Amino acid sequence: MIKDKMKLSRRTFLETTSLSAAGLMLASPDRFAAGSVDGTNGRVNVGVVGAGAQGGSLIRSLATVPNAKITAMCDIFEPNLKKGATLAASDPKQLGDYRKLIESKDVDAVVIATPLHLHADVALAALAAGKHVFVEKTMAYSVNQCEQIVRAAKDRPSLVVQVGHQHRHDPVIRKVVNMCHGGALGTVTHIRCSWHRNGNWRRPVPKINFDPSPWGYPDLEHLINWRMYKRYSQGLMAELGSHMIEIVNLIYQSIPSAVAGMGGIDYWKDGRETYDNVAVVYSYPAGRKAIFTSTTTNAHDGEKIEIMGTEGTIEMGWNQALYFREKEAPELVKADGATVITATGETMKAAQQSQTQGAKVETQTRERASAIYKELESFVSCIRDGKKPDVDVHVGRNAALSILLANQAMEEGRVIRF
Repeated sequence: MIKDKMKLSRRTFLETTSLSAAGLMLASPDRFAAGSVDGTNGRVNVGVVGAGAQGGSLIRSLATVPNAKITAMCDIFEPNLKKGATLAASDPKQLGDYRKLIESKDVDAVVIATPLHLHADVALAALAAGKHVFVEKTMAYSVNQCEQIVRAAKDRPSLVVQVGHQHRHDPVIRKVVNMCHGGALGTVTHIRCSWHRNGNWRRPVPKINFDPSPWGYPDLEHLINWRMYKRYSQGLMAELGSHMIEIVNLIYQSIPSAVAGMGGIDYWKDGRETYDNVAVVYSYPAGRKAIFTSTTTNAHDGEKIEIMGTEGTIEMGWNQALYFREKEAPELVKADGATVITATGETMKAAQQSQTQGAKVETQTRERASAIYKELESFVSCIRDGKKPDVDVHVGRNAALSILLANQAMEEGRVIRF
């Protein structure tokens, strides 16, 4: 049904058909067994593909995860590769071709932090070679690519495939989701999400002699600022909205039933091709709604999710939240590494200072491990223990579907039904 609704552009058609053709060359089933983990100490040897900004964050955390070692690293941009190898603190092999990394016998698992348009190519090649896969969100560039990854993962059930929606591992997020599912807000009917910044979203392009054209980038600008160009990126929805819409899907325990929206390149007239602002409305089963807005011209609201139910409201960021009852204040609740504090005393004073009133949801310790560290720790643990990750290929596909069809709805100016 989804395919009937999709109108593929020439660019998307060329990408998906070339990827399908590449799939014909994948390995035969006898190579689908999981990569061997060091039997002496149970260590998972990891290869990282993509050592840019997000890749660097993953490398920093992964270097400190017990029972994991970064043994290989790949990036076509040598400055990123050198920096990433330094952050790994494990003297990894430094490679310019991800296929050589995947072929290495010293790699059990592949972490993918490339530009979005390459996610599927690398993930499919890694699965074909019998490697476990951690792929950054959004899972893939197109709906067709998402389905190919799902099918490949199904054909290789011994392999762990995890998608990098790291906020699933934030204690406050877990607590808030449990409150929603446990009835603390009554029936949740509306969720408002915003991710606002004030800046052009560009990264500086170094003045060095480097030709990225052999890898499909016409110049260094397109390589460094790939998020600005449709050939490589799905824009604000994929880079920012995916974080929040995945949480909305989790709260509603569903994917959307329809989506509509508007976006534009209305302020930054600098040659970019992806929108500099978006406003999207999702409809979920039973008439529930979710709104996502993102701007690059005003940062007042920052990153915020407001969850509205018949008996209460939660206003939250990634590290803390305020809980408002419609009729009365809640009792003190503790669970899952987070605390809900009754809106009295010092908490009320703090709330009044921020010109609001409510109960504060926050972590119990200031030394909370980062969500990125926790998601990578979970990935390694799932490989060692043969467990299924919380954010598996199906969760990643559903989140990606929500994002990709929102972009289609904006581009075509119509309601897209799932």
